[in-house]
Amino acid sequence: MAKTCIICGKEISAFNSRKLYCGDYGENLCPDCFSRYEGMDTLEFAEEILASGRSKHDDYYRDYIEDEKRSRQAALEREKREEEAFNSRHPEVGRCPKCSGPMLQYSPISVKLGEETILFSDLNRLMSGSLTVQLNRCRECGYTEFFTPNETELPK
Repeated sequence: MAKTCIICGKEISAFNSRKLYCGDYGENLCPDCFSRYEGMDTLEFAEEILASGRSKHDDYYRDYIEDEKRSRQAALEREKREEEAFNSRHPEVGRCPKCSGPMLQYSPISVKLGEETILFSDLNRLMSGSLTVQLNRCRECGYTEFFTPNETELPK
């Protein structure tokens, strides 16, 4: 039994038929349409199927398109909220000396001091204490700077 391409309407043999899935349905395509639509976004593919007027599942594709658009919009809004929350926690403090991207300030961190030795390494680190440093990191390239926010904390 010959099939027809969902996009262009050409008759295709069973041996020449290709199937692309969009949501729950696999649609038959001719080799030309398959190579054109193979890497296409599923939302765009569903819109193309509807535009062709050859689908037996028009209601499904309309619902699929609406749901996908809603889902993508919700994801964009969530991403924007997360970005705003991140930016409020990490203010921009200048430009990166390597790539000129924004340098973001992170909370001060405590760095353990002391040398790694063969004997008594843990005791050495415990006795040496720690140093509080400010961390600035480039959002674009990852370049990181450490500096002491308060000079009184420097070991003598």
